[in-house]
Amino acid sequence: MKLTEYIREKDVLELWPLSKATLIRARKKGLPFVRLGAYVCYRPEDLETFFCKPRSWKSEATESKEGNQDDQK
Repeated sequence: MKLTEYIREKDVLELWPLSKATLIRARKKGLPFVRLGAYVCYRPEDLETFFCKPRSWKSEATESKEGNQDDQK
């Protein structure tokens, strides 16, 4: 494991518009992380995968609206 493969939590908070509480909740929900000494570190690709995936409630709402429009035509 190389340290260069990981980004510290402190640096994530500077680069991404997230709060520390959001990262803690994400870790509880399954965001992979590694503790390196006193630091909590993340892989950049794990952060992108976890936070850039579409939310299920948004996709369901979009599908239901499209279905209703087809029924009205």
